[in-house]
Amino acid sequence: MKARKPTKKPARKPKTTGRPDLAALLLEINRRWLSCLDPAVLLPEIVSFMRTFFRVSDVTLLMLDHEGREFVQHLASGPHYNKLDRKFFQRIRTEGVTGWVASHRKPLIVNDTTKDKRYVGDSTVIKAELAVPVMAEGRLLGVLNLESSKKNCFSKDQVKLLEIMAAQCAIALRNAEIYEIERRRAQQCEALYHISRIGGGVLPAMTVLQRAVEVINGLLDCFYVGLFHGDYDREEVVLVAQRAKGEIDIVPGATQKFSVGVIGYAFRLGETVHVRDVAKNETYVARIPGVQSEICVPIRIGDRCLGILDAQSQKVDGFAPDEIMFLETVSRFLAPVSSTLEVGTNRTWSPMP
Repeated sequence: MKARKPTKKPARKPKTTGRPDLAALLLEINRRWLSCLDPAVLLPEIVSFMRTFFRVSDVTLLMLDHEGREFVQHLASGPHYNKLDRKFFQRIRTEGVTGWVASHRKPLIVNDTTKDKRYVGDSTVIKAELAVPVMAEGRLLGVLNLESSKKNCFSKDQVKLLEIMAAQCAIALRNAEIYEIERRRAQQCEALYHISRIGGGVLPAMTVLQRAVEVINGLLDCFYVGLFHGDYDREEVVLVAQRAKGEIDIVPGATQKFSVGVIGYAFRLGETVHVRDVAKNETYVARIPGVQSEICVPIRIGDRCLGILDAQSQKVDGFAPDEIMFLETVSRFLAPVSSTLEVGTNRTWSPMP
């Protein structure tokens, strides 16, 4: 009787931990994020990728404003928002999961929103939330926030994974930020060259000033640009040139007293006045519908203020620091031209509506 050969046991399949291949994940992120320099494309890509990867209900990316102050910009993706990739604003406060993360610069898991006082929202819809800070060079850029309709769906491993993604997100955002700044600087240098060239004395002063506001309005993401000249005899500023990206009911020749509005205040002060949110400024006088921020830059020769270069945006905090610097540089270029204007009592002007 022949001995029975032992049967070979099938090779055991390696146990799967359910964890993603980190190298493959980073490679995919690098391919999709780090190669993109356009924020309009990059930000929706980040939230869309996060939502698909973590299989959560909603993802929001909160970006700090130019000054890192009280407002953050949301980019949202998920069924609980009226529109995908919608942008809106919210204050940074100590309450709220994202506000806590922004304030403490630490990740936070809330696996039961009904039991954590820091959660702000509808706990009948959102059952769990995970948020991590997006940091670059010690600076807070924003907060990545995941929301789920299931309780206890976030783990410590997911926190570590989201922190890795947040680090890659920070690199991508900084690359896009640097590229955008350099792109704007190149455009600003070109605009300054154009303004200095036309202001060389060949064209009439009014023509130079009108072309200057047209260049500024086309370059900056603002709704309105106006140039006002001071009439010390009447203690008024007179609108001599303007350009708007829409219809307005103000025409050149309109006047405003030195004592009125942000324009008048900047003229009296002789210094740049930047109002990030006109709703919070008692000096602001509404002339153009929809305006949410305004900057007034004095046009000066020595200690004498000749006029005001005024820009108004339909966004809260609508002017970046480099754009403010650009406007202040333009005002210096326009000072010699403005000094040749004759705005006296022999001309008839009308008050602003």
